[in-house]
Amino acid sequence: MKSIHFVFAYSSLLILLSACAASDPTDTGVEYAPQMYHSIPLDPYSQLDYHKYTPDGKHLIEPVAGTIPRGKVSYLYPFPNTNEGYEEAGKKLTNPLPATPENLAEGKRLYELYCIHCHGEKGDGQGSIVQAGKFPPPPSYYGPQLKDLPEGKMFHSITYGKNLMGSHASQLSPEERWKVILYVKELRAQGLASGTSDMKSEKK
Repeated sequence: MKSIHFVFAYSSLLILLSACAASDPTDTGVEYAPQMYHSIPLDPYSQLDYHKYTPDGKHLIEPVAGTIPRGKVSYLYPFPNTNEGYEEAGKKLTNPLPATPENLAEGKRLYELYCIHCHGEKGDGQGSIVQAGKFPPPPSYYGPQLKDLPEGKMFHSITYGKNLMGSHASQLSPEERWKVILYVKELRAQGLASGTSDMKSEKK
């Protein structure tokens, strides 16, 4: 019995020493039940191993080009990010949302979150960063460049970006973009009704 206890104790000591004396400082040594530390199924956000069946070896496979998630049909946008797509959107797209007080209120809230800094409180292109001299003024909504701009071109510009304005597709859902457009049209109508047009914002 003493010899059995000695062999067991000696073996345990060897295992302990082998785990502590790894030549590679990043080597964890002998792990007890390693499947508890490392997931046997491929973890989408882990690249400890590379997947031999995917072209780039990633565990998280990107969606097939041209597909959209279930329940996100509204994100399907048929017009390309080209001048032709911009013109076609202007001819074919119209706002599906009514100009209800609720939609206008939400459009105003979103406008003040994402647009007011450049386009200004009144839509005259005199936002806070323009006033601070950090950004050139965008055209006024009721100036010569934009007073007749169709809804479809507005949506296209918010989706892809236009000139110095970047895309807002990641910040605003399609429905939210249309609500912002409702409010932009409200600002435009107010500006045209007042007969004012800030020509400083009409710089090419």
